[in-house]
Amino acid sequence: MIETIEYVLGAISNTASYLRLWALSLAHGQLSKVFFEKCIVGTVESGNPALIFVGFFIFANITFSVLMSMDALECFLHALRLHWVEFQNKFYKGDGIKFQPFSFTQQPI
Repeated sequence: MIETIEYVLGAISNTASYLRLWALSLAHGQLSKVFFEKCIVGTVESGNPALIFVGFFIFANITFSVLMSMDALECFLHALRLHWVEFQNKFYKGDGIKFQPFSFTQQPI
């Protein structure tokens, strides 16, 4: 009975974790759309070539820095999730022997 409850809770937890990653992906797409509309569309409508160049420079730098930071965060969160959620659910059991760290001062019996 306990294993069934743990399995269901684990499935819900894994689904919620992947939904978090999906939400970051959606935010990534929407931010790039907003940056494009605010930096490029307004300058192209003005028709000034110097303003278009400056708008593109601002767009490229902001988009690269913000979206690359989000990508790095997304990769970090996914790796952390895989290590702690997936690995611990599959292999860790809390019913082993007590841990005794290695020491040179201990003498074997």
